This record gives sequence, C-alpha cells and structure tokens, in this order.
Amino acid sequence: MAIFYCFPEPETLYECVSLISRLQFALCCSGFFERGGRFVMNKWTRLYSLSCACLAVLGLAGTVHILMQNQLLRQRVLRLDKLVLSIMCLELVISTLVFLFTMLSLQAWAQRNLRIYQRLAELDKQLIGHFGARLNYRKLLRKHMLVLSMVAVLYFGAVNTGLASLAKGRQLGIVVPAALCYLIITSGPHLTGFVHMSLAELLGIRFRLLQQLLQPQLLHRRFGGQPQLLERRVCSLVDMVKELHYLIQEINRVYSLSLWSAMAHDFTLSTSELYIIFGRSNDNNNNNNSNEPGDDMSLMLLGFLSICLLVPFYKMLIGPVYCSHSVDEGRKCLHLLEQLDDWFPESVAIRQLVESIMRWRVQFKIEFTSGTGTVLNKTVITLYTSIVFNYLLVLISFAMIQKLGEQVEQQKVALQDWIGI
Repeated sequence: MAIFYCFPEPETLYECVSLISRLQFALCCSGFFERGGRFVMNKWTRLYSLSCACLAVLGLAGTVHILMQNQLLRQRVLRLDKLVLSIMCLELVISTLVFLFTMLSLQAWAQRNLRIYQRLAELDKQLIGHFGARLNYRKLLRKHMLVLSMVAVLYFGAVNTGLASLAKGRQLGIVVPAALCYLIITSGPHLTGFVHMSLAELLGIRFRLLQQLLQPQLLHRRFGGQPQLLERRVCSLVDMVKELHYLIQEINRVYSLSLWSAMAHDFTLSTSELYIIFGRSNDNNNNNNSNEPGDDMSLMLLGFLSICLLVPFYKMLIGPVYCSHSVDEGRKCLHLLEQLDDWFPESVAIRQLVESIMRWRVQFKIEFTSGTGTVLNKTVITLYTSIVFNYLLVLISFAMIQKLGEQVEQQKVALQDWIGI
C-alpha cells in the first residue's frame, strides 16, 4: 500500500509510535508528539490541545444550533421517533463529556504518559545493547497504519454520509463543519482506546522476548563461562520484567479515567445504534409493505450506522484480549524467573534473586484495570456483550409498548368518530 511509504523506516520506539502520537496530539488528547526521534512537549503543545478542544466543542454546539434554525431540517428531526431523538441528544451530550474528560485527564497525566514511552525506550536500549535483541518496529508501525487508515475511511465516511442523509443534501456548508467537529470529539476517545491497546501490545511483545532470553540453554551458551557476567545479565533481565509490570501499573494510573469514560461512551453508542438499526429497519419494512412514504432512515443510512458500530465493538472486543495476553505473558516470565535457582544451583546471588522475586510476586498482583478497578480481561467481553444486548432488549420493549399505546389511542379515536361522539 502507498501509505506505507509515507513514513520512514522506524529505528527507535519513538519513530514506531510516531503515527499514533501525532494523531493523538492532533485530536487534543495528549499534549506531546514525536519529532526527530523524540517526543516534544512544552507550553505551546499543551495550549494547542486545550484551545483546539474548546473550539471543537463550541463548533459542534454552534453548528447544531445553526442547523436547527433551518425550518425544514427542524421539522424533519422533530418527526423522528421520540426515543430515537432522545438517543441522538444523549449521544451528543455524552460524547462531548467523554471528550472533555479524556482531554483533561490525559493533559493532567501528560508528564507520566510521556514517561511511559521513555521507560519503554530505555528498556529497548538495554535489550539491544546487552542481549542483541532485534525489535521489529517496522511491522508494528505498518499494523498501526493499516488499522487506523481502514477505520478512518469507514468511520469518517459513515459520519459524513449519515449527517448528509439526515439533511437531505441541504446546508452542506454547515453539515460538513458539524461532521468534522463531531469526528474530532468522538475520535479522541476512540483513539485513546487504541493507544491503550497499543501499549498493552508493546508490553506483551517485550514479555515474549524476555521469555526467549530467559531460556537456560541460551543463558548457558552466552554467559556460562563467565559467572559474574551471567549474574549481572540475569539481574538485568529480572529488573526488566519488574519494570514491565510497573509500567502496567503506570498505564492504569494514566488511562484510568479516560478509559473508563470511553468504555461508558462505547456502551451508550453501541446500544443506541443497535436500537436505531433494529427498530428503524423494522419501521422501514412496515413502510415498504404498506407503500407509505415517510422520512424513515434509508437502508444506506442503516448500513453506515452499522459501520460506525465497528469502532466501539473493535475496542471492547479486542482491547481486553491484548491486556489479558500481556498479563499472561508477564506471568510466564515470572514462572521462568522462579526456575533460575534450579538452572544455576551453584550461584548464591541468583538463589537470593529468586527468593526476592517470589516475595515480590506475592505482594504485587498486577492486572490491567480501568476506572474504579474493573479488570480488563476476557471476562469483560462477555460482560459487555451481555449488558449491551440486555439493554437493547429493554429499549426495544419500551419502543413496542410506546407504539402499542399509540395504536390503542388511534383505535379509541376511530371508534369515537364511528359512534359519533
């Protein structure tokens, strides 16, 4: 793909994460970006994030207000189902609040967020310098480019087409800025979830690399004839395993509020759009059967709403998998460390190191968490899907009761007209 040639071959961790760091900075959700093989953060980058975030929120509010001044568009919106209209208003409010929470929390933790990448870069230097490790930065950068480009095309196209269909091609000079402001507001929290997944993947890759370096055959072959060098290298490996576990705790601190608010937004967005898709598609079928014209959503618009669901579903179904795999790889590293005294029984220093590792492991039970302590593992996927579809059933039941009440009222009026009351 041509997009792969837009970025030079990455040689450091900073260049590997340059794409997501620049996008996160452009969407006002970090306060720093990569330039020249290092991260740049100063008062001007922080000011840019705060000012552009305020402009996006004010721009969305202003464009929605101007659009509602159009008589035809306002009538078209008011003819929507009341529950659908309330869902749309709720989505605008919640997405704005989530964007502000994400932006403010990541701005408050910007220094520690930057330090996470610096600590990972220092660990990579040790792996390359002391053990000759080969880190495939190119593969990870290409994965970021492929996933983000596909999601951007689908999501941006869905949002713009959805708003244009709602406005029926009118007021495009206002619809397009409104779509851009909405994209900025929603893309920031979405990208934050992807960045969290990327960090979990980075830790998992390094855990797997450390497992290879902790194999007894490799240690004997490279350092067996130098006991002191062997002890130093084993101690270095132990420190790196601990450092990666400490980074999990640091990621939890930095992304706690932003990730929790993004998960709440994903839940709301998923249930709302699923209800609109199922409920309105049923209305479209009824209208087609009765050949009654109306302002119901077209099948094309329903298709674009389905595309919009890909983003929250991808985050909620794939993110916990990355987190769970990273933690599992870390446990495998600790299991290998506990066997060091069996592999090198003659070394007193390694035996003491193993004892300290076992005490440390008892004290620290590290998991990826969000918010008030929700553990991000594979069980979250089941919990999320069950809550989403249960809530969807509640919405559909409420809508059916509402329509039944309207039908009863219409039959009552028709009966009164027939009797002549």
